[in-house]
Amino acid sequence: MRAGLSAMLGEASDAVNVVGEAESVEICLELARVARPQVVIFDLALDDDEMSGLWRMRAQSPAVPVLALCDPSANARVLLALQAGARGCLPKTATGAELLKAATQLVEGQTILHPAATATLLEQLRGEAPFESLTAREAEVLRHVANGLTNKAIAVRLGISEHTVKFHLGSAMGKLGAASRAEAVAVAMRRGAISV
Repeated sequence: MRAGLSAMLGEASDAVNVVGEAESVEICLELARVARPQVVIFDLALDDDEMSGLWRMRAQSPAVPVLALCDPSANARVLLALQAGARGCLPKTATGAELLKAATQLVEGQTILHPAATATLLEQLRGEAPFESLTAREAEVLRHVANGLTNKAIAVRLGISEHTVKFHLGSAMGKLGAASRAEAVAVAMRRGAISV
């Protein structure tokens, strides 16, 4: 995918210079620190469910705009990416010309969103976003978070691995459009998905 992306950008304009490709968040952060690009194109599939990679990018290189790429149906992840500092978001199906135009607009200080993501964002702001129900396990994990338990303590309490707790928590955050544990609890309580 990275090779295809580089080729598409190169074909779109001779003025584009791809300064690096990264197969992980760690490599991406290091490249951004060393190469100082004008724009970072970031595949959301690389990041975890709490968007920690984007939060770290924002803290390390706040002046570098990030264009996030995502699956067209992953609107909850788009919202999380925007909260974590992405300045634009396009589907992975975007053409080289679309990516180049979006990158140029980001450098100029604009924000870029795919129409489907824009509609979802407006629904969220108006409180009209459709609510995807939490599974019983996701709600259970969130109740324990609301009671102040750490992921490790929740894992012990439920007899599951800490990784599984993180998975359920991340899934719940995505469904609720929350950027943090605290926000997930607040949104879930407001919507009546959990009570403590």
